[in-house]
Amino acid sequence: MGAVDSKIKNKNSSLRSASQTADARPTFRRPKIVLPVPTPASKFQKVQPGVPDTQLTREATGLLHEFSTPLLINHSHRVFFWANELGRQTGEPFDAELLFVCAAFHDLGLLKKFSSKGDRFEVDSANAVRQFLEHHDVSPARIQVAWDAISLHTTPGIAAYKPLEVELLYNGVGLDVLGIGYEHFPEDLREKIVDQYPRINFKQDIAKAFLGGFEHKTQTTEGTCNEDICSYFIRNYKRSNFYDQIQNSPFQNSSR
Repeated sequence: MGAVDSKIKNKNSSLRSASQTADARPTFRRPKIVLPVPTPASKFQKVQPGVPDTQLTREATGLLHEFSTPLLINHSHRVFFWANELGRQTGEPFDAELLFVCAAFHDLGLLKKFSSKGDRFEVDSANAVRQFLEHHDVSPARIQVAWDAISLHTTPGIAAYKPLEVELLYNGVGLDVLGIGYEHFPEDLREKIVDQYPRINFKQDIAKAFLGGFEHKTQTTEGTCNEDICSYFIRNYKRSNFYDQIQNSPFQNSSR
């Protein structure tokens, strides 16, 4: 074999090795500090009518009732029922059990018990659901769907290209917080769900809950909708500006 052939063979071998590394390694990189997700007391593990009744949903409900707030308990249930109906309307199969777990966990990162020092609250919530599902030996594929759904639930433009459960959670949150799709949702069902899970002072209190979830780490809101919460509530808060960041880069424009 000539020197050129040997170089080509070594190069191809290196490329194959690199691709095999990407294929073989885990799809998820774990946080440096893991915040433990406890098993809720059995007295809290009771699902509401209309929620799939499984061990996963009972424990997810238990975590809400033992560690969350009435505001987030009602919000999380409404999000599930909105998302579940939107899923039914698609006519496509979807994982209702996983969807409820996602709805139950999606805002847990706003709570001090599940809040890290430096990650976005959405990521804290997603890391909590991964830990919870791994504890129950849920398949990696389902876990990744749940992680993506929760981590992306405030990020526009991506969920529609992910598995259906990711989009359903995103749309369920959008309906409950912003009213997106309100006029197209069945009125009788909408009124029934709000009657069961009231929106008592919801508009004001959910904004305060957001602030409480990341007031200690406002840098994690940069470039997200959550910066608007910081701008409204925090005196003299200066939000980031992407254009200014580009202009202030230490790199200089090349002369040619």
